Amino acid sequence: MEEKYEIDVQLDKKTLDHFLIRNNFLRAGGVAGLLISFAAILRLIVFWKEFATSQRVILVFLGAMFTIIQPVGILLKGRNQLKSGAFRKPFHYTFSEEGIQVKNIAGTVQVQWQQIRKVIVTREAMYIYMNSVSALIIPAHECDGSFEQIAILVKKKCEGRKKRGQRL
Repeated sequence: MEEKYEIDVQLDKKTLDHFLIRNNFLRAGGVAGLLISFAAILRLIVFWKEFATSQRVILVFLGAMFTIIQPVGILLKGRNQLKSGAFRKPFHYTFSEEGIQVKNIAGTVQVQWQQIRKVIVTREAMYIYMNSVSALIIPAHECDGSFEQIAILVKKKCEGRKKRGQRL
C-alpha cells in the first residue's frame, strides 16, 4: 500500500521568522558574523577608555551589525514575502512514494526525492532543502496530526539516498 499524505499549509509570520533566523545563524557565515559582533562588543567593553569616539562608534556598529541590524533586515524581508506573491495563498503538499508535489497560485512543482539536499525536523516544523538557502517549510501545526508520519516518510525516502552515497 502506497503511503500518501496531503496537507494545506498557510505559512505564518512566526514559522517563517523561525526558519529565517535558524537558516541564517546555523550556517558558517551566520556563526562568523555573530563571532565578529560579539568580539567587537567585548573589545568595546574591555578597552572602552582606550578608544576614541570614532573607534567606539565603529565597534558599536560592528557589534550591532550581526546581532540586531542583519536579523531585523532578514525578518522584514520575510514579512514582505508573506504579503506578496505565492505566499498569500496556502500551499497544497502531496507526499507520496514518487516525491513531493507542491501546488499553489504560482503553479505546480514535482520534487523528486533525489532532488532533496537536506531535511531538518524539529518539534515545530520540517525544513526540506533543495539547495543551501531555500526550503519547503512544513509547520507541524498545519499537518492535521500527520506531522510525525510525514517526517518519517520523508526521512525514510531520503535516508535511502544517503546509504547509496548521495549527498543529503
